[in-house]
Amino acid sequence: MSDSHRTVANPVYVSETLLKKRKRNEKQAAEKAKERLEARKKQKMNRKTQFKRADEFVRAFRIKEKQKRRIVAIESGKNKASKRSKGDGRLLFVARIKTAKAIHQEVLSALKNLRLRKMNSGVFVICNETTMKDLLRVEPFVTYGSPSLKTIRDLIMKRGAAKINGVRTPLSSNAMVEEALGDLDIICLEDIIHEIANKGENFAAVTSFLEPFELHDPVKGWRQKKLKEVLDRENEEESAEDDINKLVETMN
Repeated sequence: MSDSHRTVANPVYVSETLLKKRKRNEKQAAEKAKERLEARKKQKMNRKTQFKRADEFVRAFRIKEKQKRRIVAIESGKNKASKRSKGDGRLLFVARIKTAKAIHQEVLSALKNLRLRKMNSGVFVICNETTMKDLLRVEPFVTYGSPSLKTIRDLIMKRGAAKINGVRTPLSSNAMVEEALGDLDIICLEDIIHEIANKGENFAAVTSFLEPFELHDPVKGWRQKKLKEVLDRENEEESAEDDINKLVETMN
């Protein structure tokens, strides 16, 4: 008789219920094995994350402590920058050109006072004792200098904006200026330019009306040789004063 027609003596049949149970158990075992593998991966990742966070915490603490020591040195007169704390009454344009993950609260407070919360933002200020106190604290994050009339006009005409009904709005018409500052006899953009350039009696009102200027990164980036020295100012006792007119021209 051929193999195809042979019969198996006393065949053993497995019930369908047992087969289903076996299949279910195999599936559950595979799922548990997968869960254990995922748990081990997650645990390993958590250990790495915890180590990374601890490392970042230590690094941030050291950076803030360094910033604090610099502020203490300035206030105690031990830093060369202390000699510039009085101010000389000049008009300055201050631009924020740096940021960091870790910034000491006193530096953040000074940036807030100057309204330089964002990178590449800029403001006009008068170099007095109060302003210099904040400027000295934030020097590692900013650059500043005396703006020319051309720089002032270019900034106002191209980047001038004000908060209208709670929304930042470009100054597109003299009517907007007159509505906000007309009671101070400032009725057009040229009046704003004149008031800032001459540090007029309404300078504070005008600069408060203006939103901080939002500039771009320099056209060819910060790594240009002529700009890299501005960004890479490592000597913390060195003044952050630069040729602001050339810088603004590349950022406006």
